[in-house]
Amino acid sequence: MNKALFSFYFIASVILLEIVSFFIAVFSPLGFFESMRIVFGGVYVLFLPGFVLSFLFFGGRQIDWTERIALSFALSIAVAPLAVFYLNLIGVKINLLNSFLTVLVIIIVSAGILYWRRKSLLL
Repeated sequence: MNKALFSFYFIASVILLEIVSFFIAVFSPLGFFESMRIVFGGVYVLFLPGFVLSFLFFGGRQIDWTERIALSFALSIAVAPLAVFYLNLIGVKINLLNSFLTVLVIIIVSAGILYWRRKSLLL
């Protein structure tokens, strides 16, 4: 996928999420920023970790995009709560910051492993 097409899809998805946030804010008692937090937080927790992990487990072309998106939700729902649960077992309290950082570490470590694997394949 070239950079222009990736940029288009990224900007289109952000605009779509903004529109969903706007409609949630209009048709619910929530404000616009609270609805943005719900929509973008949902994507952050329920999609991004699994999306990166799907590229890690199944390379770039092994599965199509429909399967990758469905698998992203399933992997995120499986991995993020388990990571938070196990951190709670070792004594880390569950709050917004710790949950955010846990999901961020999952994404960064998975992306780092993916980058390292692709870099080593090119050598």
